[in-house]
Amino acid sequence: MNDAVFACRACDSPEAATLLDMGRLPLANAFVSSQAATEDRLTHDLTLVMCQSCRLIQLRTNVPREQLFSSYVWVTGTSATAKTYAQWFAQRLKQRYGRARGAPFLVEVASNDGFFLQHYREQGFEILGVDPSNLAQEADARGLPSIRDFFGTAVAGRICAQRGRADVIVARNVLGHSSELQDLVKGVKQLLAPQGVFIVEGPYAYFLRADVQYDTIFHEHVSYLTIYSLSKLLERYGMKITEVAFSPMNGGSMLCEIRHAEHSAPRDDHGFIEFEQLIGLNQPEGWQRFANAVKAQRAAFTRILRDCAASGKLVAGYGAAAKCMTMLNYCQVGEDLIPVIGDSNPRKQGLLCPGVRIPVVSPEVLMGRNPEYVMIGAWNFKEEIMRFFREKLAYKHRFIVPLPEPMIVE
Repeated sequence: MNDAVFACRACDSPEAATLLDMGRLPLANAFVSSQAATEDRLTHDLTLVMCQSCRLIQLRTNVPREQLFSSYVWVTGTSATAKTYAQWFAQRLKQRYGRARGAPFLVEVASNDGFFLQHYREQGFEILGVDPSNLAQEADARGLPSIRDFFGTAVAGRICAQRGRADVIVARNVLGHSSELQDLVKGVKQLLAPQGVFIVEGPYAYFLRADVQYDTIFHEHVSYLTIYSLSKLLERYGMKITEVAFSPMNGGSMLCEIRHAEHSAPRDDHGFIEFEQLIGLNQPEGWQRFANAVKAQRAAFTRILRDCAASGKLVAGYGAAAKCMTMLNYCQVGEDLIPVIGDSNPRKQGLLCPGVRIPVVSPEVLMGRNPEYVMIGAWNFKEEIMRFFREKLAYKHRFIVPLPEPMIVE
């Protein structure tokens, strides 16, 4: 897929309507080790569109997936919120799909560093992870069985031949990352046992629009799901949504239980689809205010930062998440406004943020700079971050929360 040609990732339609054009930005995880590096100087189109046929919201263009995911610095369990959620999620799977005898076979697609795999095993599942990055090898070396590859029909066939079909397949925050979405869903259909269950969790496009979460739009996130667009995709490959729930993760995610179409469990998505129709979530017209809200956020956010700089106040960032990198580059915020960003992930410390080249440091080094304001880049963890700064780092000054509307918190 290139700038001139569009083909929907879910249905191959060539027709799409533009929802938001963010210009050309660097890759959100292209952190560099020195000012001489050039990896983050290459920019790519970042335009959000909606397929006119199946209504899947997605990026107009692809960056090769090998470039995005072969080497990865983001890991799953770096926050207390994520750790608590992993425990809850694994226990939920056990309560619903565990057995009195025998261990159900669970495959996790995009298993990252194996953080969730460990929790699944503790709950009695026989586990296997699939992830294309270097993290799969690290997890496997720690005794968490993992295949380093992109999940699809080829990998599904290998697993079926070697291990049999899966009782549970988990895909957390992966469908939206997949440029080969149809092959991924075909692979799930192939691997899932007749009575098995496919669990999909991912950011819900309703919250993207309602809370102006444009920072979640970056090149790794190629699709943005609604219940309608997911349902249409699953129908093409003989599956159905049998339950819809929601979680607070990533600014608001949908959590869907999916089974084979012939399974006895009834579909449970009609009410949600009717709601989406009512609010225009699957119509381009329903997104007209979104683009204006994004521009308004950029203006308000940069105004706060410029006012702080003009008054001699130091603003430090915290949370060098990919979403923060998108926001900083879209808003053109560099070292002159935010000279340093703290992050608890040691893989990012010592690196420079892509594009804007702001240094990433540990929380302790950040505090050594004595900032008067801390801008919370990972705003979806704002309560945890503010508590961490107050209780662990004895920080006594103010915070800047950039989204959904920029505000200063005492």
